[in-house]
Amino acid sequence: MASNTYATAAVAQQVGISKQKINYYISVLEKNGYKVKRNARSHREYSDRDIEIIKALILLNKNRGVKLNEAAQLLTSPGFEVETVTNDWQPTETLTPRVVDQGKYNELANSMEILVTHVAGIEQQNTQLLELIQAQRKQNELLMEQNETLKNELGNMMSYLIEKANEPVSLSTRQLDRVEQQNNAIMNTLNRINFRQHEQQITEYEEQKKEKEKGLFSFLKK
Repeated sequence: MASNTYATAAVAQQVGISKQKINYYISVLEKNGYKVKRNARSHREYSDRDIEIIKALILLNKNRGVKLNEAAQLLTSPGFEVETVTNDWQPTETLTPRVVDQGKYNELANSMEILVTHVAGIEQQNTQLLELIQAQRKQNELLMEQNETLKNELGNMMSYLIEKANEPVSLSTRQLDRVEQQNNAIMNTLNRINFRQHEQQITEYEEQKKEKEKGLFSFLKK
């Protein structure tokens, strides 16, 4: 009785994975010496045994943590019984749905809520930072305007001072003459006051001298 043969698409449907993965798994097996029959157009024709080998490769890799290359070496070694592995096979499409652990679900929900709150806090901080940057930018613009105003005022002041420095000397001369006249008037007044004080001192001295001489004559007459 001739055995059944299957195309890649039919094998993928039986195993419950894509055709690309079937081709990948069989290529790993072929690199380790496994042979799959090919037709006249060089297309692979899988037997029931080939399908069992592919299932065993997936189970060793997924369920038992064996690396693909090591699993392929094990399956192609002489005397290895594939049935010891494939008895646990369950097609991917008919796997029993996992019962959701309510505790893990609540923990995940709490983690998501914390994450959302954290992201919202970061967004708020970013908004505040942008507002601070904008306020700082406005303050910098205001300082630049004030600096420009001060610069213009300083320029005007320098122009005024240069203009004053270039005025005719006659104005300064008139001011100096006025000050000199005031000084002369003050000196003349002081001289008059000193002269009067000097005359008074001389008069007082002459009077005191006369009194002394008068007293001396009186003493001699006695």
